[in-house]
Amino acid sequence: MTERAIVVAGFTVLLALTVGLTALAHLRRDLIAPLTEVAAAALDHRAVRIIAVLCWIWLGWHFLAR
Repeated sequence: MTERAIVVAGFTVLLALTVGLTALAHLRRDLIAPLTEVAAAALDHRAVRIIAVLCWIWLGWHFLAR
């Protein structure tokens, strides 16, 4: 298995987990909070907003600047 295949498989697993947890959150709100509520609560803090912007800059630089 090549490195590229491992990376693609890893991102596929992360995507499947995200979709599964989002579906679970919408079906059972008492068990887990939806991602939108978690993100809204996290982005209330200035430090988290700064980190999010820096992550977007890093992703843009590495994937769009080439």
